[in-house]
Amino acid sequence: MNFIAIIIGAVTGFVSAFFGIGGSSIDTPVIRTFLGLPPLESLATPLPLTVLTASIAMFSYRKMHLADYRIAGLSLITAVPAVVLGSLLTAHISGKFLMLLTAVVLALVGIDFIVKNFTEKTLVISKPRKRPPAWQVLLVAGFIGILSGVLANGGGIFFVPAFVVFFRLRIKEAIATSLPLVLIIALPGSAVHLALGHVNLATMATMAIGVIPMAFVGAKLDIHTRSKLVMLLYGAVMFAFAVYFFISQLIG
Repeated sequence: MNFIAIIIGAVTGFVSAFFGIGGSSIDTPVIRTFLGLPPLESLATPLPLTVLTASIAMFSYRKMHLADYRIAGLSLITAVPAVVLGSLLTAHISGKFLMLLTAVVLALVGIDFIVKNFTEKTLVISKPRKRPPAWQVLLVAGFIGILSGVLANGGGIFFVPAFVVFFRLRIKEAIATSLPLVLIIALPGSAVHLALGHVNLATMATMAIGVIPMAFVGAKLDIHTRSKLVMLLYGAVMFAFAVYFFISQLIG
C-alpha cells in the first residue's frame, strides 16, 4: 500500500472540503511530483475523488441553507456539456502543456486566496447584491465548464471565486452553491477520462482511504471556523508550490 498516496489524499481531502474547491487541481501537481504518474494520469486520477469530497461537504452544509439554487441550476445548463467538451479536448492537448496550465491556475488561485479578505469586503459588503441575469450565469458557467474539463477538475476552484466576483455571493454562500455543481460536473468528466484510460484506479483507491475521513473534518471546521488567516497561509503555500511546479515541469 502506498502510504504517500494516503497522506496526499488526507491532506487534499481536508483542504478541498475546507475551502470548497474540489481538490483535483491541487492533487494533480502533488501526484505528479511525489508519485511520478504520467501527466494525463496525474491530471485525471483525482477527479473521481472530487465526487466524494463534494458529497461530504454538501452533507455537512445541508442545514445552513446557504446555497443559491437558482445560480446552481442555471450553471448546470452550460457547465455540464462544456466540461464534456473540455475533457474530450485533453486527448488532443500535450500533457506537459496541461501540467503547465495547471501550475498557472494554481498560482492564480493562490493569489486569489491571499487577497480574498479584500475581495470580500469590496465586492460583497460595500456593494448591494443584485440578482445576476441568467445570460451572465450561463456564460460564466460555460467558460468554467470548459476549463474544468481541460484541467480534469470539478470546477470548484473556479466557481467559488467567480461567484464572489461576478455574483456578489459571500464566501460561504459561494462554497455552498458550488458544491452541487462540483458533484455533478465531476461525474461526466470522470466518465470521459475513465474511458480514455487516464485514471489510475489503484492510486485513486489508495488516496480515498485518506480523503474520506479528512474531508469530513475539513467540512466541519470550515463551517465553524473563521478561516481568513488559514486562507492567507494556504494561498501563499499554493502560490509557492505552483511556481515550483511550473519551473520543474518547464525544465523537466
